[in-house]
Amino acid sequence: MKRRDFMIKSSAGAVGIGLTGCSALKPGKKTISKSDIRYSDFSLKATVPKPSGGTMPYAELGTTGIKVSKFGFGSHIRRDIIKFFKERQQIIREANDFGVTLFDVYDKEHEVYQYEPMGKHLAPIINDVVISIAMLPYDGRTFEQEFERDLRLFGRDYIDMVRLHTRNPKSEGWRYWETLFKWKEQGKIRAVGVPIHYMRDLDSMLDDIPLDFVLFPYNYYHNTCWHGYPAAGLNPDFEPLPEKLRKRGIGIMTMKAFAGDPLQAPFKSIADNLNKNKDLNYNQAALRYVINSPVNPDTTVVGMYNLDHLYLNTEAYFKPQMSDEERAFLKKMRSTVKLVARDYLPRHYAFLEDWASDKSDLEGVREET
Repeated sequence: MKRRDFMIKSSAGAVGIGLTGCSALKPGKKTISKSDIRYSDFSLKATVPKPSGGTMPYAELGTTGIKVSKFGFGSHIRRDIIKFFKERQQIIREANDFGVTLFDVYDKEHEVYQYEPMGKHLAPIINDVVISIAMLPYDGRTFEQEFERDLRLFGRDYIDMVRLHTRNPKSEGWRYWETLFKWKEQGKIRAVGVPIHYMRDLDSMLDDIPLDFVLFPYNYYHNTCWHGYPAAGLNPDFEPLPEKLRKRGIGIMTMKAFAGDPLQAPFKSIADNLNKNKDLNYNQAALRYVINSPVNPDTTVVGMYNLDHLYLNTEAYFKPQMSDEERAFLKKMRSTVKLVARDYLPRHYAFLEDWASDKSDLEGVREET
């Protein structure tokens, strides 16, 4: 393979992103121009050591009886990476070697089309892993045809975890819930779940839909699920979402550990600027925040584009203890990114700001000067 084919332009917070204008983020400056961010090429080849000296932690998904790795492999990738089939396969196989058993797979959604290649990548270990997918019919297929296609592409007669992107009883997709639970009774699905964009999405579901798991954003900045809404709308009787789910035996699956696609590049740029001595790794600090948080998710899914991402992220789970320096660093990150986050969110991602609480368990941490 030619070198130019092996190098990919980064546009989503990959290794090598730096900020040229963040140093200008002085008191009074509340925006960072997108021209302030410079992107670097990164290689699919590993440039950091493999993780060692640890083991992958596991948990039961709610009360489903499904054992999942606490660190899940997310297949939400950029389309320009799809063509690197062999390199992608190596990343996936190594992830499994490190103990990752949960693979969350997208297809038509986001147009990453990963069902077919992931089915091939996972074929030798398909009975040793947990497959998680999102379900809606596409390309003129019926709901039943869509699911039969999914089973065929993964070479199975069941899918472990299926979630439906439908939260409104008035939406067209609401009628599919009954079908999913019928398939669950038939053994074609082991657990049924839903992703939520707002915590209020669950208000019309928890009493009517027997959910097995819920997927939602959680990181050091987007932590409303535990700390409550911003002060102006804070309900004194607020019950943290994780506690509400645990009481019902519903599994907790979190995403966006690094704040989500549109924020990864600017947040990583800010992190690089604040961490001038390069003595901390931003991704590992962010993951250790999730690992050590009171939310204690059953699993957290993270998209990874290259071996460096896999090695660094896995290291956080092999060595989960969070240092005081990392906590102070994330507190400084939190106070900085809250000035600019909204500016980088496209309309379809605007919901993320609803997860940014004014409160944080980092408040009592002393920042280093």
